[in-house]
Amino acid sequence: MKNRLKEILKKGNIAVGITVTIGHPDVSEILAKMGFDFINFDIQHTPLSIETVQYLMQAMSYSDSTPIVRVPWNDIVMINRALDIGAHGIIVPFVNTREDMERALKFARFPPIGVRSYGPRRASLRDPEYVKNCNEEILVFPQIETKESLENIEDILSVEGVEAFFVGPYDLSFSLGVFMQWDNPKFLKAIERIIEAAESTGTIPGMLALIEDPVKTIERGFRLINLGIDTGLLIDSASMLLEKVNRVRK
Repeated sequence: MKNRLKEILKKGNIAVGITVTIGHPDVSEILAKMGFDFINFDIQHTPLSIETVQYLMQAMSYSDSTPIVRVPWNDIVMINRALDIGAHGIIVPFVNTREDMERALKFARFPPIGVRSYGPRRASLRDPEYVKNCNEEILVFPQIETKESLENIEDILSVEGVEAFFVGPYDLSFSLGVFMQWDNPKFLKAIERIIEAAESTGTIPGMLALIEDPVKTIERGFRLINLGIDTGLLIDSASMLLEKVNRVRK
């Protein structure tokens, strides 16, 4: 197994991706062809099932985009199933403590360092070396999105095996009592602390949802950027076209 996203991040480069929530293989096939470094399949906030996500991964398997999955919870069953169908990375929501992070890493690793159960049915289908090196190649991203996780961020990121993480800005702002107030000093101070914690622990900070121009997010120090969501791209493109035509029709 070779994780292209991990290689990009190791070289110090910026990685960009997109979230897929629409359960049709055309969507993942088209977006992967566009050149995103990763495709994030969101099982937490969408009706996508593991079976559907496997179809979506198969549609993009010819591309260089790395498939990652955001599981609904820090759960061994969901993490195992996502990895077994071929995910190269797992986003784990609501990682609030060091113990949460240690648990997620164990769920995603085969023994002796973890407790993942053997059964990589699709992941090893065309990869005879999968079991040999998947423990080192699979990325496990904690999602920093609560006041508690912010308070414990250094402990979370210093767990051996954590290489990168995502900030969930909406839930984080909710937890801080400043929902979607991206310029609120309380939220900005939280972002500063997150970047400082990433630097002190040698981990790579990521932003899971855009709250500003992505160039500004990169300038803040984030190197792993999710540029949006498939439904959002659809809405924005359709709205732009309709607005343009409606100016002529009126």
